[in-house]
Amino acid sequence: MENDTEAADALVQEDLNKLIGTALGVAGEQIQTHGAFVPVGLVVANDGGISLVAVSPNTMDGEEETELDADAMIADLFEALSAQKDQNRAAAVVCDIHLPDDSTDAIHVMAEHSSGVGVSAVRPYRQAPSGWEFGNPFMEPGDRQIWA
Repeated sequence: MENDTEAADALVQEDLNKLIGTALGVAGEQIQTHGAFVPVGLVVANDGGISLVAVSPNTMDGEEETELDADAMIADLFEALSAQKDQNRAAAVVCDIHLPDDSTDAIHVMAEHSSGVGVSAVRPYRQAPSGWEFGNPFMEPGDRQIWA
């Protein structure tokens, strides 16, 4: 017989797995289709439904071209997710990062749950002659910014 704590822990794990799996999938599809992706957010609503949260791209005006300001978009996503945290039980922000030690890029998912758990998932990827290759994701403890 499962007690309330075990049931709550299982729900937290399920919510975070759902967010991370969806985020890695969405980002991976965008990379395969477009070669890149913009930062987005994902939430698990209080009713258990999952949905995408997007913000308008911020741009930095360069001399020749306008460049996407991903850091500003990530900050805007965390602000938007924090503003609607009462409607959700878990949220994540997914963005592109560079892993200098491995000389590769990676999908980075920063997920957190209203119960106080924060986890980060990183999935390296690279372009190979045969197409995009994705490494195995690895998890590490994550910082909490939404339900801090």
